[in-house]
Amino acid sequence: MTGLARPSGQRAARLHRESLVIDTHIDTLTHLVARSPDFSSHLEDGRVDIPRLRAGGVGAAYFAVWIDEGTADAEALKYTIHSLDVIHETAARHSADMEIALTAGDIERIHAAGKIAVVITIEGGRVICNDLRVLRTLHTLGVRSITLAWGAATSWMDSWNDAKHGGLTGFGRDVVREMNGLGMLIDVSHASDAAFWQILEVSSRPVFASHSSCRSLTPTMRNMTDDMMKAMAEKGGVVNINFGAGFLTDDPEQVHPKRFGPRQPPPGDLFDKVGWKSPAPGAPFARLIAHFEHAIEVAGAAHVGIGSDFDGVKSVPQGMEDISKLPAITQALLERGHSGTDVRKVLGDNNLRVLRDVIGE
Repeated sequence: MTGLARPSGQRAARLHRESLVIDTHIDTLTHLVARSPDFSSHLEDGRVDIPRLRAGGVGAAYFAVWIDEGTADAEALKYTIHSLDVIHETAARHSADMEIALTAGDIERIHAAGKIAVVITIEGGRVICNDLRVLRTLHTLGVRSITLAWGAATSWMDSWNDAKHGGLTGFGRDVVREMNGLGMLIDVSHASDAAFWQILEVSSRPVFASHSSCRSLTPTMRNMTDDMMKAMAEKGGVVNINFGAGFLTDDPEQVHPKRFGPRQPPPGDLFDKVGWKSPAPGAPFARLIAHFEHAIEVAGAAHVGIGSDFDGVKSVPQGMEDISKLPAITQALLERGHSGTDVRKVLGDNNLRVLRDVIGE
């Protein structure tokens, strides 16, 4: 931003405070299920809790039920039901701070009341057990988005690193149509390239990537190509930037899913497995902002958002160690010359619009 005055910290703080900040992917529910911590306290073994959500100015967060590949589909469904009970119980216990949101209007109402809106999502489409009735019941129970695959392909869709079907099967296309009809957000993070393009073709509504960064900057198949981001934008969707070091790095030896830093010790529970903190230095903060700026340049400021993946990645950018640090993104984008209007879009307005377009008020 040569020739422009640096925006004051006060301006950035005010803009962040006045914005609806939405993070479309955190794995904190795994922490709550595995360890039953006091979510109102500062949790040393996690990156997200109520005090840090407050400090980060978060108005809404998508709490994902993460499905471990090591469980059978029926067990995954049982775990999901258990997790839904935990997040409802947590919201009820901390009702002065949190509330479950089912619609875009709910998010606005909860945010206006000074609380954090909780949107329930699932990371792993095989949880529906190849049954559209299960999908419909999960929607009835409050699930508003599903990441259609995770590590492995499902029986009806290929994942980013496991191709068996050439993209979607016929049933996979039915899943997309059913989610459209229900008003559920389709999440293309973890989809194979072929599946991505077929989802976009079949879906009558916008889709989003809840936690994927830019493949042209960090060449992992989990990131989005420029063509993908442009196509999502044309359909009204949003790409939400992932904070994991393996999605941001410019070091080919650290690109996801290669192991980097110290070797992870054997996990004691599911949160150890997904949320272990690497003591190795994370990617420079500038790399995170570079991905935001690239996505804005390619897709437009109306189609980029935040999908941190906190509590689901081992290493995060320096200066972005937990969700309380989100105001630094506002400051950095303003410093690089982005307008306050565009920054507000990235912080949350874009994802609120997609929710409204897909789910409604």
